[in-house]
Amino acid sequence: MEPPPRATAIAAAVYALVAFSVAGAVAAGGGEQPLSRIAIHRATAAPLPGAFIDASPALLGVEGKDREWVTLKYSNPKPSKDDWIGVFSPANFNDSICPSENQWVEPPLLCTAPIKFQFANYMNPDYGKTGKGSLRLQLINQREDFSFALFSGGLSNPKLISRSKSVTFINPKAPVYPRLAQGKSWNE
Repeated sequence: MEPPPRATAIAAAVYALVAFSVAGAVAAGGGEQPLSRIAIHRATAAPLPGAFIDASPALLGVEGKDREWVTLKYSNPKPSKDDWIGVFSPANFNDSICPSENQWVEPPLLCTAPIKFQFANYMNPDYGKTGKGSLRLQLINQREDFSFALFSGGLSNPKLISRSKSVTFINPKAPVYPRLAQGKSWNE
């Protein structure tokens, strides 16, 4: 027995909506790992007087924990909705640690990508007016120190305007647990 024509039409419409939703999510970058959107190879240094980013506490894991919350306070005298904060580990992420692979090609300013990021206006609705914000991020002992950077120019044209002092775990080499790395797509 065949289903009534109306039920078949409704089922087809629902199927089409689901298919378009999935296709739209993939086209909008929904299938990609968020960090892959950062064009770190285009990053430039553009220190901005008055811009700062401070992280506290500077020493993590005092009570033997392998994960801790860090509070960031930051300010940009020329705020924009595209400003973002990157977390780097190891803390030294400048070009001095990445030698040029080819004598004819300039090495990038930054040779490591952030391990996480958040937009500066996240949980700070007045950031666009005041340029001031704060953010709490949880860090896991990566066996290296951390630093935080304030960028303008969005994810596609990042400009490093300020960098924090390093933050470290009291025992960075403590055995913790295995980690998996992600690729650009969710299934890599």
